Amino acid sequence: MDVSAVIRLIEEDPKIYQLLKHCPYDILRQWKLAEYPRGSTVFRQGDVQDCLYIIVEGSADIHILAENGREYSLTVYQKGDLIGELEIFERKPFVCNVKALTDLKLIGLERGQFFRWLELDMNLNRLMIQYLSKAFYNLSQKVGDDTLYSLYHRVCSFLVESLEHGGKAEKEPRINVNKTQLSSQFAVTQRSVNRILQSLKEKGIIDIHSQGIIVRDVEKLKEEKIASKFQ
Repeated sequence: MDVSAVIRLIEEDPKIYQLLKHCPYDILRQWKLAEYPRGSTVFRQGDVQDCLYIIVEGSADIHILAENGREYSLTVYQKGDLIGELEIFERKPFVCNVKALTDLKLIGLERGQFFRWLELDMNLNRLMIQYLSKAFYNLSQKVGDDTLYSLYHRVCSFLVESLEHGGKAEKEPRINVNKTQLSSQFAVTQRSVNRILQSLKEKGIIDIHSQGIIVRDVEKLKEEKIASKFQ
């Protein structure tokens, strides 16, 4: 990959810039671009990769596939997030599947070059510690929520958080998620998700459409989230 293209990618996004701003020039030249169409599986659970990847465009679903075929979604990675940061140190196989939610562009750096970069760049060492700590914290929080709280509360929480992250103050905002995605998010059957969504619909809080969920009453949804926390 041409180093000028890498520099453009760095300058376009503050998160990527913070990570790569002190990367030595000869290592910058080693980054490779990879592109994946929407819906494709980028990496499979059990694969062994010799590269660290950074998302430079698009988003990816990170999920575990159980032996019975059920998917358990852990998180969604966005522009600036790392892929393979856990596995690269000891060449461990991927513990998750990585699926492109949109057309996806990654840049990858071979393992040996990554270790050289770590030796030369203290900024990278600090950011890697912060990144790994944040990822572990978020995962621990999700596991705790999945263990302690009812599915009803978790669905309400997910919808409220989706509204907060959406950044739009629409009167009746739409959340672009379907029943299949919610089933994967919470590792439950679609029937279980359908029952909760139908209950929220009957209360006049949401409407369900093929392309997403329309929130009719944001305040009532927030009240349901609070009321269901310890039920």
